[in-house]
Amino acid sequence: MIEHPDSTLRHLSRNVLEANGWPPFSGMFDLVNEWPADLPTRRGVYVFLSGGEEEITYPVGASSIVYLGKGESERGVRGRVSQHRRWIKRGPHSKYVAHPAYEWIMARGGFCLYSLAPDTFGSAGMEAQLREAFKLLHRTRPVGNGIEA
Repeated sequence: MIEHPDSTLRHLSRNVLEANGWPPFSGMFDLVNEWPADLPTRRGVYVFLSGGEEEITYPVGASSIVYLGKGESERGVRGRVSQHRRWIKRGPHSKYVAHPAYEWIMARGGFCLYSLAPDTFGSAGMEAQLREAFKLLHRTRPVGNGIEA
């Protein structure tokens, strides 16, 4: 597992991913300035972390996690993260407010980590488990995943 200082990220890797036979989050890269050639086209889940030293304050505690997502199409994690990255790279717009995760990353920079599905099944169930575990810790979803108390 990547040694990232975010305790929520470590908790989700150990208690959700690894507990269900998935590898921990890894493969960290800068969402704005890097595009890894080896980003997998397999199904999996991914997490966006806010850049900078200040974590996001949630109703209970704080975390760098901005967004939890899944890559289920034929292009998997690579395809889905690529879609997000295109919008992030376009930058902020004065005419409308973009997706909350994009706004956070445009303002602070951000990073992506991922975990690949250990079998051929989809990632929707794992994404739901990750969101639920986050919600139990912080009493809300990540800022980029909408609002739910």
